[in-house]
Amino acid sequence: MQFNLLGKFLAEYSEFRMTPIVGNEIILKGNLNRQLHHENFGTINIFYSLLIHIPFDYPEKLPIIYESKAAIQPTPSNHINPDGSFCLGSPLRLKILLKKNPDFKFFFENCVLPYLYAVTINIQKGGGFPFGELEHGTAGLILDFKEFFRLKDSLQVYQMLKILSSKRKLANRMICPCGCKQRVTRCKYFQHILQMRRLFTRVEWNEQLQQF
Repeated sequence: MQFNLLGKFLAEYSEFRMTPIVGNEIILKGNLNRQLHHENFGTINIFYSLLIHIPFDYPEKLPIIYESKAAIQPTPSNHINPDGSFCLGSPLRLKILLKKNPDFKFFFENCVLPYLYAVTINIQKGGGFPFGELEHGTAGLILDFKEFFRLKDSLQVYQMLKILSSKRKLANRMICPCGCKQRVTRCKYFQHILQMRRLFTRVEWNEQLQQF
């Protein structure tokens, strides 16, 4: 990991400290006491004790974040994963965000703070997250992939991920996932496949495939 990716975050959020390194990750610990504002939903105060696990191979691997004082109940409505970590969105969207800017301060302010704002509103007022919500589990992932790939069903998504995670010579002989029943290279959808290949490596797409 490039430690300079943490520099801006630690300078801006001085309440966080790095714990002694054990294993293959960096753990940041701190009490976040801030005022957050949204133009449509107003200003709120938050206070959470956070544990931030950043793998050494960040940004290739996503950070994992926990609230350590049980201030956020581990219920589906609060978007807490089974392991107690925050569900910050689909891995696909998070990885795309990190491709845009891998600096951890950017990730924290565009993923973690919006989550904390939304979950606090949900805790205080109920009614779900104010920004909209992705379905939990595989159903949510498939829905996100369908939208991102511009496909209609889960089998098409699976075929698309198989193409993107296979060697190009083999993948280019596969049937296009759009439903045209032609090889991918003979369909106009192939241009979309080429765009996806530029976005992530074959190995990274295989990681997405393994989530199914």
